[in-house]
Order: sequence, then structure tokens, then C-alpha cells
Amino acid sequence: MIIHELDPQQPNRELVIDYSGDVDVFVPILGAINGEFSLRVVLRKEGAAARIYGAGVLNGEQKLKLTVDTIHQAPNTTGSTLVKAVLKDKSNFEFFGMIKILKAAQGSNDFLQQDSLLLSDEASANAVPGLEIEANEVKASHAATAAPVNQDQLFYLRSRGIPETMAVQLVAEAFLAPAMRGVDEQMHDKLLLPLQGGFRAAPINRHATQNAII
Repeated sequence: MIIHELDPQQPNRELVIDYSGDVDVFVPILGAINGEFSLRVVLRKEGAAARIYGAGVLNGEQKLKLTVDTIHQAPNTTGSTLVKAVLKDKSNFEFFGMIKILKAAQGSNDFLQQDSLLLSDEASANAVPGLEIEANEVKASHAATAAPVNQDQLFYLRSRGIPETMAVQLVAEAFLAPAMRGVDEQMHDKLLLPLQGGFRAAPINRHATQNAII
């Protein structure tokens, strides 16, 4: 199951998985002046598995605070979270992620990853992943990054005659691709629309605010 687009009138969502099986969840990162969204996934049945993806582009002065929590309540449950955000102009993205494994959820496994790509010196990203582990026979970890465009990738594309703006767009699309698995064509195009034209990126981004608490 893939949730493509969540109702903006319901900024707080909870998904309870009470059966053994896989669930894929997609959280679109869409522009807003001051947006906030939270998702809580509860793995309540032994053998339940959730793969959570999130991806999108913020531009202008858009801000988004995204919270994703995965709660393991049953043994041998599996979770994974991959959220990728591209930030342009003066946009800001805040991510708060939590993996919580209760004492009864022995044998569970989870990993959380959040990456941000900064296309402007004035764009900013802050990631705060966390773990709450009550069981002793589990595997759980997290990671977070925030960085400008990779100069080697950009040089490679430009050396083949691709203009800078297009090269940055290609790098950004490739960056988002792993977190957009299963997204239909309409949603895919909607999420990437802010990358198309109308900007000149600042790929050497040594002063952008980027803060990852790992």
C-alpha cells in the first residue's frame, strides 16, 4: 500500500499495522508558507513491516516541519524511513524522527535516514533523529545529512555541455529518486515542478545553515 498524498486538512496522521505483511507509505514534501505535518506508524502485529518514504522540493520562503515516528509494539517487526528534501531560495525544512521499540518487540529491526540537499546559501535544514529502545535483542540506527550540490557530479555534467541550471536539476532529481519509489507519474511531476527553471543555483554552498544532530 502506498499513500501518495495526505489530506492537508489532517496534519496529524496515524497508521496502525495490525497484520503480518508489508506496508509502503509515501509522504510528499510539498511547499507551504508555514507547513507542519506528523506521521505516526504503529507496528502492532508480529511480522508487520513498514517502509516510509518522503521526498520533495521547497522553494521561496516555504517552511515545513515534518515529524515521523515508528513505534514497534510487537516482536519481529521491521521498519525503515528514508526522507529526502531539496531546498531552494530561503526555504527551511525541519525533520524530527523517532524509532521507538517497546520491551515486547524483541527481534525488531529499524533504520531512519534523512538527507537534505541545499541549493542556496540562504536555504536551511535541521534534522533531529532519535531512538527509544526498551528491548535488548533489536537492531536500530539512524543518520542525517545536509549538504550542497556535489561539485564532482556538477563538473561531470557541465563538462558534457549541460548548462549549470540543468545540471543542478539533474543532480537534484537523482538525489530524490531513492525516496520516490512507487510514486505515480502525476505525483512525481508535481513534486519535481519547483526544480524546473526560474532559478540559478549556488552549488558552492559553504555558508548555508545545515544542522544534523546524529
